[in-house]
Amino acid sequence: MGHADTTKERTVIEQVRDLMPRRPLSLTEAYSVAERQAYKLLELLEITAPHVTYDKLLQLPNLEIELEPSYLMNHFAGISRFSKGRWVIFVDKNDIHGRRRFTLAHEFKHVIDHSLDRLAYQRFGYGDDEKRRAHVEALCQHFAARFLMPKTWVKNSWANGIQDVYNLATLFEVSVSAMDVRMRQMGLLEDEDESKRATNTYFRLSTPVYLLGEAV
Repeated sequence: MGHADTTKERTVIEQVRDLMPRRPLSLTEAYSVAERQAYKLLELLEITAPHVTYDKLLQLPNLEIELEPSYLMNHFAGISRFSKGRWVIFVDKNDIHGRRRFTLAHEFKHVIDHSLDRLAYQRFGYGDDEKRRAHVEALCQHFAARFLMPKTWVKNSWANGIQDVYNLATLFEVSVSAMDVRMRQMGLLEDEDESKRATNTYFRLSTPVYLLGEAV
């Protein structure tokens, strides 16, 4: 069987996961990998312009998305679980539309990292599990921002005259706060004293690392 045939047989998740080196990564390397994975996912889903639609993502095998009311989410925006041979991503249905989209992309990065993150991210936090988790969450935010707001798309939209953060947020179907952070990181808006924010400020709730199997 030829290489091309083998590639076609691999699932979308596997092909994106293949971009992760099977070794411990530095934080800089991990951010670079997350960005490449985001753009690879867009390529595989054949999404080439804003906004990112989730139709094809929702059709992936062994993946389900469930919207749950806030009171069942234990204060989290999203949770990912692997159970009975399939992934289930739970998203807070009471959150605004743009934040739900960001949460889903964030949690999908956890799905991609499944079985590789312990090796790849083992150096994060220097033995401090809380710091390690914070780094992993920030990486997932980084992935989500690149997936939903690719630099080229934002710059093209800006060049075409859409230079208001509210209009860009509407075009990309993200929250205004997420677009504000993305534009500041790209240098399209001037930094405020408080800015140069970490990627974990893209929306109000940080999401947890995924839960393998049943909830704990």
